[in-house]
Amino acid sequence: MKPCVESPLLIRGIEYGGGKPLFCIPIVAGDAAELAVQAGIARGLRPDLVEWRADFYKDQTCDAIAAAARLLREALPEEPIIFTLRWKAEGGAQEMPQPVRRRLIEAVLRSRCADIVDLELASEPAFLDPLMQTARECGARVILAMHDFEKTPPTDELLAKVAAMEARGADIAKIAVMPQCADDVMRVFQLILASRKRFPRLPLAIMSMGALGSITRVAGFLYGSDMAFAVGKEASAPGQIPIEDARRMADLLLRYS
Repeated sequence: MKPCVESPLLIRGIEYGGGKPLFCIPIVAGDAAELAVQAGIARGLRPDLVEWRADFYKDQTCDAIAAAARLLREALPEEPIIFTLRWKAEGGAQEMPQPVRRRLIEAVLRSRCADIVDLELASEPAFLDPLMQTARECGARVILAMHDFEKTPPTDELLAKVAAMEARGADIAKIAVMPQCADDVMRVFQLILASRKRFPRLPLAIMSMGALGSITRVAGFLYGSDMAFAVGKEASAPGQIPIEDARRMADLLLRYS
């Protein structure tokens, strides 16, 4: 049985933090034509959520990004959409000045075409605070995220990151780290369980990346993680599993747990 959040979030009919494990498909298109193709593929696979990784989009102007957000909303009228314009330092596809990123994120939030916005916990308050306020004004939930593509930091350090996310007002806490050995993967399971016990009202998306960490994307639900990323057309991070396989494995684990 999956541990649940005390008060799950309801986002376009999806219960985030409830008893059902959620799978999110990333869209990593470079232009509007590819965005439409990937959205169609994603919809056919019936994910629980879709993440638009807009840092892969080539035209980084407010008008183009807002138009693409509207296109995606039209193609996916029912699915919750996570908007992510990832910072290069945490795995983003391209370098971008923070003032430019802020304007682009604001443009999408004000279009009201995104249900959730993913922001990095490490961002400066001058960047993060206004965007979180804009998200609230526009009815979007906020993921605060931390990524480490080189290692798995000490468990206490990661637990402190989750605490900081809650303190900053995150609706959802996300941590993705890279394992160097099997012990690192086991520590991620321990982190998920400790986070669920310590922060019972905070929805989680916690995972270990790469092939070694892929098990956390289907078994993390057993310990209290609420969402994992799975492959639709293309992966956005190492270790993602095709959604049909990931959903089947998670269902079997939960059925017999």
